[in-house]
Amino acid sequence: MKRILAIFIICFLFIFSLYAQYDTSQFTGLWVLQSVKFKHPVDLNKDGYRSSDAFWEFDECRKDQQLELFPDYNAKAYYGTSRSGCVNHQVKQYKWNLKEELVKEVKYEMGKRVVDERRPTVLKLNDASGNDAKVFVVIGVDENLLTLKGLVKTGTNTTEEAILIYRKRKK
Repeated sequence: MKRILAIFIICFLFIFSLYAQYDTSQFTGLWVLQSVKFKHPVDLNKDGYRSSDAFWEFDECRKDQQLELFPDYNAKAYYGTSRSGCVNHQVKQYKWNLKEELVKEVKYEMGKRVVDERRPTVLKLNDASGNDAKVFVVIGVDENLLTLKGLVKTGTNTTEEAILIYRKRKK
């Protein structure tokens, strides 16, 4: 009886590990930022108008963002590197991985706190020091579009939840 139970558990764990694996080839490539939509309107350019569309708020250099995910799980993020005149251009190196993680979202409905728990696919970008981890919930991916949900910096010490849409660039 113990052997049957042990074999059943081993088979279950094996099947579960196959189910949990992701097709990372869909994620590899150079992704160019196309759109950023904030959950709540913000005024990043200090013109007195708040907008949920970050491309109305970003300057041309801040719109210029690319994310390159390599098959060896290395990644590079390019900020302001493909536009001339951007003085704060940067290239950051990361290690990336995909996994299913428990995500909790808290909201208030009719005065009551509601916690939504789910296990979506999460894209993690970790820098070499481990200090600058970026975590994004994968909303969708296909051969041309990558849609992520995560926190975007809106100031020196502030972030806001946003939907980021990237388009794959052919090399």
